Amino acid sequence: MDNSIADEISLLKIIRQLCIKKIRQPMTMEQVKSWLNQFADGPERILGLLILRHLIFRTLSQLDSSFKQALKCAATHFMPENCPKESTDWRDVLNGRVAGLDFSYGPPTQGKSRPGKSGEIISRQLKFCDPLNKFKLSYPDKSCELKQHQRYLLIDDATFTGNQLSEFLLSDGQFLTKGSQCGIVVGLAHEEGIKYLSDNHSNIPVFYGEKITTHECFGEMCKNWIDDGVWSEKHIDPFNLYLEVTKKANFADNLPLGYGNLGCMIAYEHGIPDNSLQLLWDKSKKWNPLVPR
Repeated sequence: MDNSIADEISLLKIIRQLCIKKIRQPMTMEQVKSWLNQFADGPERILGLLILRHLIFRTLSQLDSSFKQALKCAATHFMPENCPKESTDWRDVLNGRVAGLDFSYGPPTQGKSRPGKSGEIISRQLKFCDPLNKFKLSYPDKSCELKQHQRYLLIDDATFTGNQLSEFLLSDGQFLTKGSQCGIVVGLAHEEGIKYLSDNHSNIPVFYGEKITTHECFGEMCKNWIDDGVWSEKHIDPFNLYLEVTKKANFADNLPLGYGNLGCMIAYEHGIPDNSLQLLWDKSKKWNPLVPR
């Protein structure tokens, strides 16, 4: 059997198992095959399979777990120094049962955001922290000033470049930049975004449940596939091949590695960030996305 055919069968089996076992729910094999069929047979199809194999997919329940970890870190950070951290439940801190602190949270939008916006979806999910809703969803005015006992957490599903959160902080979120009473909480954070926010808003800590590094993104992955022998095409570079496929897709915007050129391979149950590979989310007359935005 030809090595490329064997590689294709092996990768397809793994991807099928991910779908059958609902690890990537609600993604189906029909959805996967429809996307894969847009790649030409041979190296292109192997490339598509490798992208699918190494796709970081997070269900809403997995994001919940990431947010719990991030919120725990935030609560611990804002806990008074004289508070026994080992015996204090982090939920009690967020729910106003410790040192009189009053926490509220909200997405990076001014006023009510349009339905479906990721930050809004995530913010409403965070009510699992307190069934009595003492940990409040709030939309403070940009000119507001937090009282001494108040703390505010800016919530979003993820940050990759850090640019969008920074733009919000500089425009509608100016109240967050004053003092040290605010923090950013995200389920996922790329190391570039963490650095950008730290460099530009050093007084606002970033709390995250899962950190994405450049090693998990497309450029480094291509190098690893070659070094490890996973990519068996000696005379074809997977990165350059990807750029060729993206060019043929003829997207309106030239963003092969997604916004910020990070080359993320990330998708969620509720959508996909535009920092991911363009072939995963964009649409044209010649291309349909794996996960529509």
